Amino acid sequence: MARILVVEDEPEQLAVRRQLLEAAGYEVFTAQTASEAMAQLGRCRVVLMDLRIPRIEDGLDLIRAAALVSARVLVLSGGQSDTPLEVDEFLLKPCSSRKMLESVARLCADAQGA
Repeated sequence: MARILVVEDEPEQLAVRRQLLEAAGYEVFTAQTASEAMAQLGRCRVVLMDLRIPRIEDGLDLIRAAALVSARVLVLSGGQSDTPLEVDEFLLKPCSSRKMLESVARLCADAQGA
């Protein structure tokens, strides 16, 4: 079972994403801040995150930390960054649950092959 780290500062959105991913068969870890997420990075090969957690700088720090442990990163955000992002995929909110799950599945398959 693939392990996913979901990082979202809005508790309702975090709960919805967790529920969707668990229903799809993933083991889900959650964090509401970049520092909480960084403490869990070693557990997961895929990170699904908002870019502003709550500040964009926090999201950028997490992306850099994920790269150091070779985690795949899927950003699901309501806005683009002025800075080029070194992520595997970027989905703009609003995004369908189906599209998010398809992207997560693809990144999990890539992470297993790495």
